[in-house]
Amino acid sequence: MNLFGMLELSGSALGAERQRAEVVAANMANAQTTRTPAGGPYRRQLVVFQSQRRSRFALALHSLHPESAAAVRVAAVVNDARPPVLRFEPGHPDANAEGYVAYLRVPFDCSLVSAEHLTYREFLQRVPEKTYLASCGVAPFDAVAVLHFDLGITFPIIDIMLGGGGKAGELKRGLTEIEEQILEGVVRIICRDLQTSWQAINLEFNFGSSLQISHAQRLMPPDEKNLCLSFEIKMSEARGTLNVAVPALVSNALLRKISADSSYQRPHSPVESRLQIQKRLMECLFSVELAMPGLEVPLEHLCRVAPGDLLSFERSVSAPAVLAVEEVTVCSAAPVRVNSRRAARVLVLEAPVAARGER
Repeated sequence: MNLFGMLELSGSALGAERQRAEVVAANMANAQTTRTPAGGPYRRQLVVFQSQRRSRFALALHSLHPESAAAVRVAAVVNDARPPVLRFEPGHPDANAEGYVAYLRVPFDCSLVSAEHLTYREFLQRVPEKTYLASCGVAPFDAVAVLHFDLGITFPIIDIMLGGGGKAGELKRGLTEIEEQILEGVVRIICRDLQTSWQAINLEFNFGSSLQISHAQRLMPPDEKNLCLSFEIKMSEARGTLNVAVPALVSNALLRKISADSSYQRPHSPVESRLQIQKRLMECLFSVELAMPGLEVPLEHLCRVAPGDLLSFERSVSAPAVLAVEEVTVCSAAPVRVNSRRAARVLVLEAPVAARGER
């Protein structure tokens, strides 16, 4: 096999790995998705590779042996057939009748464990020699944030995204170029989530590049203050940390925004206050009585009254009743029926009652 043939075959393998990284990057982003258009939780996607035979004309051009003429291509993208993980969460909207919610089979938990202000030098001193570092541009502040992945969780994430079960790698070695490309997709997802979390100040996080320690030291002044966020990540049997260093000028802008929103209260004018009170009063409930005062019945009838008897009043059927609110007459009304409920049809409104002290 000549040099050009070796480069072409290596390029096909890199292209297939790159396509696989793009396809499975959504697996981590949808780890907590419990409902999909197809029904049920999100299912992890797996990429199937297949060898691709080359034509004899290409073999003649590159002087390749026929037995070494197989390139690599992506044959299909399939869903993981393994059953989902069930968690007991009875209050979840997607819980079943027994209170269990189905999740992606790979459990992935991320929680904030610390937030502190450190100098950039102090942040880098906590970063081990062999690790994964990436820069993220922060607009509109024209600043740079630094993201650090612990290798203890980096290799399991890569294994999951490549179709494995989250197996930990050898911590003594560094990352390959393909592994860094896979982590680039993960970092882009993290940048998107950071942007969503800090949308109060319209921040925009954009992936910059992966970094070596020597390059990372030149990103910021050593004594510049940073807000350092440390997250603990648990996945299957692996556990590690994700650290993010955000320049203090960005975090201070967020704190000022939160403080201003919580302390600012627009003063109400007298008209607005009166309208608010009026609206509250209109929602109050009052006791209402619909009666016909002045009815008279002989005592003899009352003494002999029994269930089913009719008491006849010396009052015309057209005579209206009186509608009173808290013993104050409001109007005359006629008792009526609306479906299965009692009602009163207003006939004549009474003159408004003057308040005490008014003439």
